[in-house]
Amino acid sequence: MTKAIIEKVTTKSGFKYKARVRYQLPNKKRFERAKTFSKKNHAQKWAQELIKQIESNGLPIEDTCKSILIGDLISLYLVDPFTSRGIGRSKRAVLQRLRTYDIALIEADKLTANHIVLHCKTRLEEPTKPLPQTVYHDVTYLRSVINVAETMFGYKANLRAHEEAIPTLITYGLIARSNSRERRPTLSELQKIEEGLRKRQTHRSSNIPLVDIFHISIYTCMRIGEICRVTWEDLNITASTLTIKNRKDPRIKQGNHCTIPLCEEALNIIIKQNKVNGEERIFPFKPQSIGAAWQRVCKELKIENLHYHDLRAEGACRLFEQGLNIIEISKITGHRDINVLNNVYLRLGVQALHSHSPLK
Repeated sequence: MTKAIIEKVTTKSGFKYKARVRYQLPNKKRFERAKTFSKKNHAQKWAQELIKQIESNGLPIEDTCKSILIGDLISLYLVDPFTSRGIGRSKRAVLQRLRTYDIALIEADKLTANHIVLHCKTRLEEPTKPLPQTVYHDVTYLRSVINVAETMFGYKANLRAHEEAIPTLITYGLIARSNSRERRPTLSELQKIEEGLRKRQTHRSSNIPLVDIFHISIYTCMRIGEICRVTWEDLNITASTLTIKNRKDPRIKQGNHCTIPLCEEALNIIIKQNKVNGEERIFPFKPQSIGAAWQRVCKELKIENLHYHDLRAEGACRLFEQGLNIIEISKITGHRDINVLNNVYLRLGVQALHSHSPLK
């Protein structure tokens, strides 16, 4: 059975029309070809002609290997139970956004270095003025999708496009790695943010204990996604510990469980949370909602260049100032590579390195 589908695709420059022709083979393998046009009638004409060709002459020999648009390949990657496992919020957001750009309408096997360069130039010229460090994520996350196109999904893809593009992108400053962060909030900033979060959580439409989560982020050094994932079953009140399952690790996607000690303040905050019927999580909220509240409060207070993730480093700094060594801190933060913790120490002042005094 041959079927034609015409889809209207929204791009940054307007609209295009994607024509897809599918043919169900007897052995249940599906042939599919897609092409994008600027006009709908052109897409319809191309699809009709291809269907006539298939019905008259059968499938073209060269098309027995499947081809796919990059946008469709990204969609497969995001919903596949294996490739989507462990995708973080930032990577998912970047890949979802990539599907709205012209590069998503290119067939994966026809992707060239020039396509990647043009995409990066387009991004840098946007009114929002993204940094090369931001565009770097577009390139690296797209590469992770292209690399598994054939092995995971059976579609052709040009694996050399990125290898050829990246040296040029780096040379001309179109992409760049993120710099190590040295920003540490002052005690005054943290006090203002806490008050801002307290005010926001008292709004009648809010049901998120923003202040409690704010303190838990510092006391436990957990990522916001981890805080919103831990369950009551993970809590051991007697031992004052919390088990964080499948903790983020670039080498281990699943089974990376980590049990951390809870200070008295953290344990008390957790115990006082309301248990919701049918909900296993201690903090059953969306990380995006908490992050959005943080950004609004910082904006209202005119506190610049402070990320919610910086609270994780703030917690690690405090542990160091309380006298814990780097091995002990890594057990709490979950860093398998202790050298990564060196970035945390960039946020410590020289006086703190000498005194190890806890913050009051």
